[in-house]
Amino acid sequence: MKFLNLLKIFKENFSAKVFLISISLIIIIAFSFTSFFILHQHKSLKDTMIRDGESLARLFAYNSRLGVFSETEYLLKDPIDGIMQHKGILSVAIFTSDGKLLKEQEKPDKKTSITSIERDEEKQRKIIETLRKSKSSFYSEDSNKFEFWAPVISRHSYYSEDALFYDKDISKFEDLTIGFVRITLDKDILSKKLKSLLFDSILMAVVFLMLGASISYLVVRKITKPLNKLTEGVHALRTGRPVEKVPVETEDEIGKLAIAFNDMAESLRKKESEKQLLEGQLRHAQKMEAIGTFAGGIAHDFNNILTAIIGYGTVLQMKMEKDNPLRHNVDQILASSERAANLTHSLLAFSRKQLINLNPVRMNEIVKRVEKLLLRVIGEDIELKTILTDEELIVMADSGQIEQVLMNLATNARDAMPDGGMLTISTGLIEIGDDFSKSHGYGTTGIYALIAVTDTGMGIDEMTKERIFEPFFTTKDISRGTGLGLSIVYAIIKQHNGYINVYSELGKGTTFKIYLPVTKEEVEEARISAPSTPIGGTETILMAEDDEEVRKFTKSVLEEFGYTIIEAVNGEDAITKFIENKDTIQLLLFDVIMPKKNGIEAYEEIIKIKPDIKAIFTSGYPADVIQKKGLVEGLNFFLKPVAPTKLLRTVKTILNK
Repeated sequence: MKFLNLLKIFKENFSAKVFLISISLIIIIAFSFTSFFILHQHKSLKDTMIRDGESLARLFAYNSRLGVFSETEYLLKDPIDGIMQHKGILSVAIFTSDGKLLKEQEKPDKKTSITSIERDEEKQRKIIETLRKSKSSFYSEDSNKFEFWAPVISRHSYYSEDALFYDKDISKFEDLTIGFVRITLDKDILSKKLKSLLFDSILMAVVFLMLGASISYLVVRKITKPLNKLTEGVHALRTGRPVEKVPVETEDEIGKLAIAFNDMAESLRKKESEKQLLEGQLRHAQKMEAIGTFAGGIAHDFNNILTAIIGYGTVLQMKMEKDNPLRHNVDQILASSERAANLTHSLLAFSRKQLINLNPVRMNEIVKRVEKLLLRVIGEDIELKTILTDEELIVMADSGQIEQVLMNLATNARDAMPDGGMLTISTGLIEIGDDFSKSHGYGTTGIYALIAVTDTGMGIDEMTKERIFEPFFTTKDISRGTGLGLSIVYAIIKQHNGYINVYSELGKGTTFKIYLPVTKEEVEEARISAPSTPIGGTETILMAEDDEEVRKFTKSVLEEFGYTIIEAVNGEDAITKFIENKDTIQLLLFDVIMPKKNGIEAYEEIIKIKPDIKAIFTSGYPADVIQKKGLVEGLNFFLKPVAPTKLLRTVKTILNK
């Protein structure tokens, strides 16, 4: 019961916890230091004993040379008696060079006799053999003793009495091993020293522990008392209860901690509301990204199917008479196919995987250019007003896609004002700073062009605003739209490294604000394009396409207009066909993504053979996939599906360059 009460005190009392932790740390430090000290001293004592033993063995071997050389027992008596005087010697032994025992003696005051010491004859033989080769000392140990071995060395001058008279170069002789000695040392000496060391270390650790505990108690008592109020505040913060300010009673570190806690509590209250806002934005972004990934994934196969449908339909339309009763059916097929192709491009734009052509453009000029077209879109009952800044707003943008953004926003505004109203498009220059980023949860600091599209329509409720940029989300009837308009707007602006916001209240209209980063690059003046060249020709074209239906259609269209087509089913096949027909081929028509070698890799191999060869690349894959395969700016490229007339005009234009 007392133990449980003590455990409860340590569990609930902050001071007791801190004191217990301090004591635990002191114990761990004391134990670690003591253990390290004992291990270090044990190693040091053992190393010292081994060095002493090896020195004794070498000394014994040196003093025994004459007795071993003459194999005379009385000449060995003095070396043995001298070595046996050392403390801890259990026994000594002397052997001849072939391992025969000359003399062995133990200390008479030791309980363990020589006969009771187990001898491993095979081990002893191996040790002697090792000593004979190395001519250096050797030691081994077991649970209660050390054994030290040393060779007995004779100098070359002792080989023979005649050596001094007949051998002029005595340096050619090596030292000779004439025997071996063994000394057995008692391990009890090491154990006694270690026991004494252990006692002293434990005594020192206990003193250190008691001193540390006393200091820890005094420090904990002084520190934890004012911390109790902070602990209560933290507990309230953890449980979600309202947190009152902790009173600042001192100006030391505890007082500063109280001030920091009060600031933290206030900051957490603010960040909690910001966190909820950011979580909503993150969920929205993840949802958009997931749908975008799906949209990009289906684009390739769908584009190949549409290429064949539009292609064969266009060829059929071109061959039919205008008064043919079936021509209307063909026109409807092509119109539906075009809508499907536009839907695919819209999906790619939403997934931000559509290829865009970024150039420095003036934003005011884009608004002026699209103004007349917007008048036809919004109708006569809606007034269009443009307010353009005098600042020169130059941004890196794809003019066509920015025009599409304005068209989509104008269409939405028209639907929001069924009884008429006013649509205002304004431009300006704005600087985004840290305050903007914190309040909106996004935005890189810098100078931006601002385009605001405002209508006086019915407005949008909060629930709709949260989902307004989601693909396929719409409040209109099914017959009035796909729900992709605003999601495409969102995707295009993101692809231009910009931001878009919506501000609206029910009954008070809606404003979309678009932010695009400005650039210092100069705008290139538009050039007048050359008139379209006639289609058809007699050149030879190498076409590489892995989709069989697309390959058959493309070949039939080009051959219909006079071209000679050499087919290839992949990149490697294209290289082989080009090598076989390199003198006749004037143009390459390659799909970018193909098995074995892609179109770019095949093209790079071919231009090594014929550097001036012309090439056109096609693909139905999203932009990010195409760019990873090496498609760079400057190469002729168009996205599937492509109409036969566009294909023929492109081929003729490239061949005539």
